[in-house]
Amino acid sequence: MVNYEPKYAKSILNKMKYIDSWFWCRYTLNAYNGCEHACTYCDARSDRYYLHQDFDKKIYVKTNAANLLDSKLKNARSLEKDVIAMAGTSDGYQPAEKTAENTKKILQVILKHGFPVNISTKNKLIVRDLDIFSEIAKKSWANIAFTITSVDQDLTNFLEPRASTIEERFSAIKKISHQFPDIKIGINLMPIIPLLHDDHNDLEELIQKGKEAGAQYILFAPGVTLRDNQGKYFLQRLKKYLERQNKIDLFHQFVSYFGPEGTHPQAYYHQKNMEIWNLCQKYDMNIEVPRWIPSDYRKENYKAAEILLTKARILKFERKPFKDIYWAGMNINNLKQPLGQLHKQGKLKDILKSTTRVYSLIQPYIKTPTSLDKFF
Repeated sequence: MVNYEPKYAKSILNKMKYIDSWFWCRYTLNAYNGCEHACTYCDARSDRYYLHQDFDKKIYVKTNAANLLDSKLKNARSLEKDVIAMAGTSDGYQPAEKTAENTKKILQVILKHGFPVNISTKNKLIVRDLDIFSEIAKKSWANIAFTITSVDQDLTNFLEPRASTIEERFSAIKKISHQFPDIKIGINLMPIIPLLHDDHNDLEELIQKGKEAGAQYILFAPGVTLRDNQGKYFLQRLKKYLERQNKIDLFHQFVSYFGPEGTHPQAYYHQKNMEIWNLCQKYDMNIEVPRWIPSDYRKENYKAAEILLTKARILKFERKPFKDIYWAGMNINNLKQPLGQLHKQGKLKDILKSTTRVYSLIQPYIKTPTSLDKFF
């Protein structure tokens, strides 16, 4: 039994110190507290999010969410238009949305103010609002990602017991890619739980199906967080599941290597990252969300940061030094002036504190004005 309770929210929009390099968002929001999809691995059960204990049985509906967001976007002078990511700790299209329509109302506010939006979901209900996403995409930018962790429906029933089926999610991807080409569409292949659903053939089948359905990218992450209460919850249920499967040895193997006190072998993560990256190359699938690029002074900065952060991710796959490139990209996202202007003023090197290879990557995005600029 899932209970819905109305909640008057005091705030709705969170501004991040650094733009998220996975989802390209500056802002985050959640239309609900709690999520009835009841995903076994959900990181939102962790103490760090300060959510209630009955996370998947009591869903708080933020009844004033849309009005609160409208007021925030209308009155906040310091909020530059940038990507709003929805559904970080609760799926915006969980079953409560069917009647509450919180997410739909929020999308209408986002459209009104011309902000770009990025949303992740496991529910086919999102197709109800594709016309709104399409309008947002034409006005600014819209990205939808379906989380699909396995092609095995029985396993998915354990991992994501109240989410839409795998085939329903692939069907929704196909609908979006064929009927709403303005909307960016992809797959979140995360988490990839070691030993449970990381078989090469299964991963390849998932990526192949994603390509056939029209997904533009696969965002993947081997491993699973095991923080405090979230880790206890997951391990308890994983043990019961593998006992029913007569695979209790697999549970002990998992805990030994990947549990809270395990060895966390880095070689495994390197091998899996390279394996999935190679599969994505085989099927001509991007490994990053296509980024929203503003038309103001940030245009060249965001393009340069995207190049750097994508390069840093690949270097990390290859177990090569990447932090100089990563932090240069993160800091460029936060610059209040164009790269070329800072370069002309001689300030760029001091601000970025970067290496020669960083400059070689961002050079195409540094435009130093010439004396002839005033004539054009």
